[in-house]
Amino acid sequence: MRYLSLLVVVSLLVFVFIANSFAQSSETESLKNKVDMLEKELQEIKDLLKQQIERDVQKEKEIASLREEVQKKEVRVAEEEIPAQPTGVRVTEGGQSAEEVHSLAKPGAELEEKNLAPAFGGVYTKPFLRRFGRNTYLGGYMDFEYRTTENEADPQGFTQKRFIPFIYSDISDRVKLAAEIEFEFGGVGGGRDGEVILEFATMDFLVTDWINWRGGYLLTPLGKLNLVHDSPLQDLTDRPLVNQLIIPTTLTDLGMGFFGTLYPSELSKLDYEIYVTNGVFRGLDADGEARFGEVNGLRSSKSGYVNDNYNENPGIVGRVTFSPFIGLEFGGSAYTCRYDENNENQLTIPALDFIYQRGPFEFLGEGAYAFIETDSFAEAAGITDDMWGYYLEGRYHFMPSILKSWNPKIFTENSTFTGVLRWDQVQTAGRDDNFERVHWVRNRLTPGLNYRYTEDTVFKLDYQINMEEKDMSDTANNAFLFSVATYF
Repeated sequence: MRYLSLLVVVSLLVFVFIANSFAQSSETESLKNKVDMLEKELQEIKDLLKQQIERDVQKEKEIASLREEVQKKEVRVAEEEIPAQPTGVRVTEGGQSAEEVHSLAKPGAELEEKNLAPAFGGVYTKPFLRRFGRNTYLGGYMDFEYRTTENEADPQGFTQKRFIPFIYSDISDRVKLAAEIEFEFGGVGGGRDGEVILEFATMDFLVTDWINWRGGYLLTPLGKLNLVHDSPLQDLTDRPLVNQLIIPTTLTDLGMGFFGTLYPSELSKLDYEIYVTNGVFRGLDADGEARFGEVNGLRSSKSGYVNDNYNENPGIVGRVTFSPFIGLEFGGSAYTCRYDENNENQLTIPALDFIYQRGPFEFLGEGAYAFIETDSFAEAAGITDDMWGYYLEGRYHFMPSILKSWNPKIFTENSTFTGVLRWDQVQTAGRDDNFERVHWVRNRLTPGLNYRYTEDTVFKLDYQINMEEKDMSDTANNAFLFSVATYF
């Protein structure tokens, strides 16, 4: 009986062990099935994620393609709306759209890109313009000044000197028109020889970089300053004496000719202009009196707008500019024509100019010599000897950081001060009231300081120290000047 009980107990233990083994085996199989199911679900998730990534990549490619198409369309629209430029002129990018503003390039993409001063520009180097219609643009400049001199006989007080609208038009991809209209001293009836004149008006036919045609009322390329004479470009109020008396700026003439640009090397550039004109100088007036003289030099003789038979021999004017590297430019020019009604006396004016820029420092100058032929007829009228003149000018641009910190709204990143010092010397010749030969040498030293809020707007302070040598008594005529000039 005891053995039977023991057998029963052992049998029960064996049954429990076997049942437990089956239970553990079943649980393991269930866990394995769960693991397999999770692995399958994970793989499905990975596959879905991979497909989503592939779809995202495809969308990015489609978006990039659409952006490229939009950019191409914007470029095509801009090319249609921004007119083609004259040779050597490029459009700058400003804060306004192409429909609103067009730049003939002041300071100009080329000047801005090379960090060159506006003095390196040319006739089209202006901030142009507010757009009207499809292809015509308007802009301009004005200046305003206050002057007081030691000589009370000289004009004193405030003067509205110039108001100059610009007009530019792209007639086609090769035909361009440019013009300036000048209102001086308030225009006709404004007092002090107020007048309204066409300062220049030209048509260009562009062929290629090295040769293009120009005709019309030309801005004469005699010297550099005559081409960049705008008041906002200058750092002193008055133009140099040589450009008042020997090259009477602004000097314009009717004619036509050619201009172009060549590139002798990667760094160097050569520009040229050459024109045949009516001949701008008239040395004698209708009464046979001399227009050349010691007081006004050649200034009173400039004419040339009316096409008459007074001067049957044409004038010829040309200019060549060479820049061996960025920041240095040399120019040589000459003008020749007959100046008397008999067409027997020749006037020839060669001129040299240069500009050098290094960082904030600029040094520039210009000189001209007027060779005046005189026969007995010319001498009897009072025309005597040759005339000459030159100027040298140094400029230094700076902006004290303390001012920018003190008032950054007035003294901005685009603002600058310029200290200027110019030396002028000119000799004119003629006859005095006793019909005696007179030589008048004018020497002038002009220190100045100006402030530009932007490159287009300038406030100037100048003091002219005049030192004159002439065969007559001197009159003290040092002058203080304040002026404002701006493009618009």
